[in-house]
Amino acid sequence: MPKFRYQAIDNTGRLVKGSTVAAGDQELEGKLAKKGLTLVAAQPHIDGFLSKSILGEHFRKRDIIEFYHRLYQTLELGLPMLSALEENAVQLPSRPMRRIVDEIRIAIENGNTFTAAISRFPKVFGKLDLAIIRMGEETGMLPKCLKDLSVFLEWKEEIRSTVKRAAIYPSFVIVVIVAVIGVWVGYVLPQLAELLVQMGVALPAMTRFTLGLSHFFKSWWVVITLSTVLSGITVYLIQRTDKGGEQVHRYALKLPIIGGVISNIAMARLSHNFATMYQAGMSINGIFEILSENVLGNRYLERQLKNAFDAVQGGDSISDSFEKAGGFPPLLLGAVRNGETTGTLDVSFKRLGIYYDREAKRTVQTMIAAIEPMSIIMLGGIFGFIILSILLPLYDVIGNF
Repeated sequence: MPKFRYQAIDNTGRLVKGSTVAAGDQELEGKLAKKGLTLVAAQPHIDGFLSKSILGEHFRKRDIIEFYHRLYQTLELGLPMLSALEENAVQLPSRPMRRIVDEIRIAIENGNTFTAAISRFPKVFGKLDLAIIRMGEETGMLPKCLKDLSVFLEWKEEIRSTVKRAAIYPSFVIVVIVAVIGVWVGYVLPQLAELLVQMGVALPAMTRFTLGLSHFFKSWWVVITLSTVLSGITVYLIQRTDKGGEQVHRYALKLPIIGGVISNIAMARLSHNFATMYQAGMSINGIFEILSENVLGNRYLERQLKNAFDAVQGGDSISDSFEKAGGFPPLLLGAVRNGETTGTLDVSFKRLGIYYDREAKRTVQTMIAAIEPMSIIMLGGIFGFIILSILLPLYDVIGNF
């Protein structure tokens, strides 16, 4: 939808300048007339590269969650869709999101459905969003679907922030360890060793070993750095392929502690997504198709989910198809089988989502609790080794005196 810069006159005769989105000059004139403005001049406005790519086109998940939250509240109050969107276009704090909402409103005014209007922005609204909103429009339960979607996206953001917070401490420890090794082994110890050699003091084996490591890294740091970077790039490119990504993600599930975190988060996403879409009225086929497309965050489990979908299409029950595919925990299989038997599949997945949500947070806390003593032991060991490498020859000097 084009954006126009305009000059208009208000009721007092004052010149007003601004910009807005409109389908054409006539629509722009009508929008300004509703605001009590008379259009004087208008021209298409093209955003610069900086404002478009860096400042004007950045969408956060929080912005989308707030849009869903405000929209379902206004719809529940009884406002029509166009009025609700117009209200959101004014009140949303994010300027790029306000522009998107304004374009959605104009598309609906031109005869499009809400789903068709938001589908024009695939980088903002994902396939899961579109599927749930489409079902809400078709069943007349759009406010409830928007509420469920906002709650689900809020949960995803909470899990993501929890994992990020968990990664801060080990990242800090690694930086500290590298800095300590660089300063003490790369500068302090070689200077001290040179002085002791000039004094005729025989260096202990521990000091010679540390000096050897120092000389090795000084001589080959370029090769080591390039090898590390190339190895990281190679792993990244391998995991970008279908087969390579599946294998990398499969081995990631077997890692101690970290594998449990990844598995619990994937099962929580599976359960929450399934419950949300099932409650919205989506078919089992539609649910499996969406869940198999980068929703779980683990390609191996997504491949197993596709295999389970093939079994469902072959006539198997959901629990049997999960069991045949493999990779899913017994608790999930039992809960799904019970939900199918009692006709409460959505309730079973909702309870599973709550359980795995708690388990994901618990395993993250366990990982943090395990990293802290390990990092302390590692730091203590490295500091102790370096200090001994320095103090042992000094003790020899003192002993000679």
